[in-house]
Amino acid sequence: MRWKASQFWKNASPNELLSFFSSIDKGEDLKSLAEHMLSDPEFCDLVFEYLWLLRTEDATKQFLNDPNITPELLMRFIYFGYGKQFLLDHFDSNAYFLQIRGMFDSAQSLRILSLGEEMDRDPTLKIHLLSNLDPQTWEAYFDLLEEKNMTMQTLLGIFSNLRENEIRKILLNSHTLYYYLRMMMVSGNKKHEEISEKEIENRKRLETILSSIHVWETFCQEIKDKYDLQKEINLTPKERNSNRMSLVLKELTKIPTAERNDVLVYLKGNGVVLDSWEETTVLSALLNYDRVGKYF
Repeated sequence: MRWKASQFWKNASPNELLSFFSSIDKGEDLKSLAEHMLSDPEFCDLVFEYLWLLRTEDATKQFLNDPNITPELLMRFIYFGYGKQFLLDHFDSNAYFLQIRGMFDSAQSLRILSLGEEMDRDPTLKIHLLSNLDPQTWEAYFDLLEEKNMTMQTLLGIFSNLRENEIRKILLNSHTLYYYLRMMMVSGNKKHEEISEKEIENRKRLETILSSIHVWETFCQEIKDKYDLQKEINLTPKERNSNRMSLVLKELTKIPTAERNDVLVYLKGNGVVLDSWEETTVLSALLNYDRVGKYF
């Protein structure tokens, strides 16, 4: 096997490595590579070094999401990158985990979440991975909780270790997680289970955060009721109804500048801001507004 020759890893070009990762995306070769990475930490770090350098490439994401790459290896890769980013100035763990989240699909995120003890040590990572789950894997995660005799309060408890602004940022960047968390809170309120004072306090704090995001959920629904977004998305930017963008800008100027980017991500995730062109246009208009008091 070519990967067993360390000289290949030391001398290969980025293009050769991308080709290599693409060529072993399935089958016994990848399984053998993963087993060798687990048994040889030095070799494992060498592979991770290349994966980190090529982390935005499709071949790397395909490699990381293959079932042969075990959850244990993926956790090592996550903290390998964490160490790299930690050395940079102004390190933001939330921003890092947002980046990491984008590397994994729903199924692979669930496999990582199955590592109970490791996940319990890092609630921020756990929440970001939860935000990756689609409806099917959410159901599988609930089954996992039941297997481990964990209640819904246990799941809600992971938010107790985070500051309110951190939770709000995470939920705005994942409208799916926001939706499921809100449904869980509603369901929990209907049940008469005994909970401690600390759990009651944590639930109230989450309800406050969810209510602040619900305002934007309502705004999105109003936009969807008023405009035919399915029709607009197939039009060129110049052909779209500019009144919709005016409404978005008007609402965003009402909130603090520091919150606008995250709310804009939420609006885009809900389909109210249709694409990257509109997102960039809104950001540019807001920047002009802050500087000179007008959008354009």
